[in-house]
Amino acid sequence: SGIKKLHVYPTKDLLLIYNYVNSEYNKHCISYNYKCVDGFNCTICVTWPYEASFSAIAPSKKQAMHNASILCLHWLYKLEKVKNLRPVLYDNETIQDMLYSQEYVKINITPDIKAEMEILIQYYNDVVKSRIAALSSELNEYDLKNELKDNFSNVKVLGRNRHTLKLKKRDKEQTDLPVNNYKKEILNSLQNNQVLVIKGDTGCGKSTQIPQFILDSYVGEDRIHECNIIVTQPRRISAVSLARYIAHQRQELLGTTVGFQIRFTSKIPKICGSILFCTNGILLQRFNCNNSLEGVSHIIIDEAHERSIEIDILLKLFKDRLKDNPHLKLIIMSASINVKIFQQYFSCPVINVPGKLYDVKMHFLDDIDLPFEKSMNLENAMKTNIYYDKIVDLIQLIITKKLPGGILCFVPGWKEITQLRNILESRTMNNTNLLILPLHSKLSFNMQQEVFKNAPANTTKIVLATDIVETGITIPDISYVIDTAIKRDQYWDKVKSISTLQYSRISQANILQRKGRAGRLKPGESYHLLTRKEYDKLKLYPIPELLKSELDKVIICCKTMTKENIYDFFSGMIEPPSNTSLRYAVNNLINFGILDENEDLTSLGKRISHMTLNLKLSKAVVLSCVFGCLNPILLLAVIFSSQEYNNVALDEELNLYTGVRSNKKEYHKTSDHIATLKYLENKCNIGQSHTFITFENSNEPKLQQLYELHLNELVKSKMISSIFNIESVNLHTKNNELIGAVLFAATCHLIKNNAYGIKSGYFTKKANILLDEHEKIVKIKSESINSDRTLQPNELLTYLNKMEYAIRHSTMVCDTSVISPLSVLLFSQGDVYCTEMTDKLFIKDRNIVMQLKDINNLNLICEEESAKLLIKFRSILWNIVNFIIKYEGTDDYKDRLYFVKSFKNDLIDLVLRMLNKSSIHTDDKSDKNEYFN
Repeated sequence: SGIKKLHVYPTKDLLLIYNYVNSEYNKHCISYNYKCVDGFNCTICVTWPYEASFSAIAPSKKQAMHNASILCLHWLYKLEKVKNLRPVLYDNETIQDMLYSQEYVKINITPDIKAEMEILIQYYNDVVKSRIAALSSELNEYDLKNELKDNFSNVKVLGRNRHTLKLKKRDKEQTDLPVNNYKKEILNSLQNNQVLVIKGDTGCGKSTQIPQFILDSYVGEDRIHECNIIVTQPRRISAVSLARYIAHQRQELLGTTVGFQIRFTSKIPKICGSILFCTNGILLQRFNCNNSLEGVSHIIIDEAHERSIEIDILLKLFKDRLKDNPHLKLIIMSASINVKIFQQYFSCPVINVPGKLYDVKMHFLDDIDLPFEKSMNLENAMKTNIYYDKIVDLIQLIITKKLPGGILCFVPGWKEITQLRNILESRTMNNTNLLILPLHSKLSFNMQQEVFKNAPANTTKIVLATDIVETGITIPDISYVIDTAIKRDQYWDKVKSISTLQYSRISQANILQRKGRAGRLKPGESYHLLTRKEYDKLKLYPIPELLKSELDKVIICCKTMTKENIYDFFSGMIEPPSNTSLRYAVNNLINFGILDENEDLTSLGKRISHMTLNLKLSKAVVLSCVFGCLNPILLLAVIFSSQEYNNVALDEELNLYTGVRSNKKEYHKTSDHIATLKYLENKCNIGQSHTFITFENSNEPKLQQLYELHLNELVKSKMISSIFNIESVNLHTKNNELIGAVLFAATCHLIKNNAYGIKSGYFTKKANILLDEHEKIVKIKSESINSDRTLQPNELLTYLNKMEYAIRHSTMVCDTSVISPLSVLLFSQGDVYCTEMTDKLFIKDRNIVMQLKDINNLNLICEEESAKLLIKFRSILWNIVNFIIKYEGTDDYKDRLYFVKSFKNDLIDLVLRMLNKSSIHTDDKSDKNEYFN
């Protein structure tokens, strides 16, 4: 009777219990047999917890199953094998033993490997150690800084008469841009001040006219050779489009007086007396090479309200350096700048210039004539992303009821662009032809330029864009703006050391900028998908990027460009980050070997300072030069640092990055990284692994450009002598385990699979709880090879990218590779803490427990003699690696460096054999064609 009360539906409950059992043991442990004899006879046969059968006869089949299920349940309760509708699969002692056993990961070393380690350790102590010490004492620390001179002092001077004639011709041209009325005031202010802030409303002409005002004033004074202007833009597309527009306005070929410089392409002015448009990052590079900006007369920082990290660094550098270069002028411009904070920072005058726009009527949800929810606040946005159907309805309303004109729609990212485009293409818009154009920073330059072309007759142009078009770009035929008022932003969590991806509202300044994209040629309208009340509560200005980003690269930039103390440098910025954030970042850089205890750049830090990759990928590339696997590591750095890799492709068949994500599972079974390399080899017809790579059959020219860019950065850092002389740093490109080990060495990223644990409220051997190096639970994204694979107990994986998703409330790892415990021990660089193992499970051997600094999810155990040898060998390995990083590329002591590198080769040969043995059960050996054969 007790069973009947507990189990109103005994048949269903029994099946549920045995479903858990079946899943745990990977076999069916229950079966049903029926016979029709004097009614229905149901027999339930089970094999857990041991073989038994239970029969019942009843008038109906259902009742017979019901009665037999009660008998079986009664038996299970009597054996104490059921609790709370779950099977009791293991007793407490067994559970504790299993949990305890997975706390330790075993490393075994064969006798022949021990013997070889002993020989190398002895040789190091007897011969190598003293020669390293002698060289270190003789050779002073050298400066790796590239002495590039990047100025305008050696370019040709255009004849005065030609300049003057062109100036007179332009003066005759009638223009009604508002900024022209302020020309005299601007030039006078620059004459009397070194810094000037210009708040110029949208459409006033500041970006196109002010650089020309300055240049033309020097022409009029016959001082053109003294005038070289650099104008920064936040985005490449705006730098190029503005340069082209001004060159056309001046009736010149691009690259004569006006040019541009962006990543991978440039048209540098050929004459002295010029205007150069570039991104903020390019100006920072020029600053690093030419600290005094010799040859530059004016710097214009346009769209300064965006407050990117580069802008804030430039502001700090100029504030410090202007006093040493009194001839250099700084102009800061924006339509929505926080004038007060800039004026206080530079103690400079401000000129306000009104805009020239046709009237743009601003709409909020309160007055949009569609059945929108009256509050599409942030919480709703986070749950549903974007109200796509409502946006499409709004587009249809504009096409149907408004005057013809282009429509610009602001959405957070590429995912939203793609989804909205798909919906629009599936709708019929009042028999109107649509020209739907995406605009995203990662589209090719030619694809971006499509938005500036006029739409054909009887066609409505719809531009789907991110904030790339918010400033600095004018699409003349846009009459209507639809603004989701939402952006997808990354915030750096300094405590967790992880980026968090989340949706957030933009600021009022952003909304006004977006509104200003309409009304260039005729009256327009803007539709903002929030209520007026919500708009009033928004922040006035966007949060500076410096206050929500990782500070590692900024600190390295500080150390390479100034001699200031880190904390002094940041305290002098226009809006400094907190000291707590700085301390976290400094400690992180010390732990990664980038800064020493005095907070100065180490040898590794100096090499990395030349790299534009993120900190960990830069370290991986430098280490790969020493370990002889540069090409595969550099290719992985190019792919996994690219935003395209995480975007859906415009044309999935043509997009290389989408191909990697979709097809890599065909190329390897345990490593996303090796699968990616094999895919690239097949898709791009990559040649020899040890030489300069040429990518054939690739529709992604950026891949070749990025590969060459980072190779040239290595040349600047002196880790290699030439991009065409890389055979010596590519001797071991075929060793899969080495590639994973180098990635781990650079990132200190490690996931451990705890197979045993509590899942859905009960203990199971298949919990498969993934813990990262901080012992935080993570999940592997579905596109990873290892997401579908059944991981082994205590299996270890390294990874490059991890992201916390606010919407999902989870931390996701995008790419993983299985690596061996030996790789983790040898390629970790922190301290090793050793204790003797005395537990009953391992008492038969004298084992040592090894815990690694900053790897909290792993305890390694090893037989005592092997543990001592491994720790000594590991120490020698990294002494040699760090020595080569310190002295590679120096002109003196080449013989000694050659000797040390010869010993390094012996070390690495043994390391490779050790890794091959340790990974025999983890690396996928099914593909006979190794990567880069």
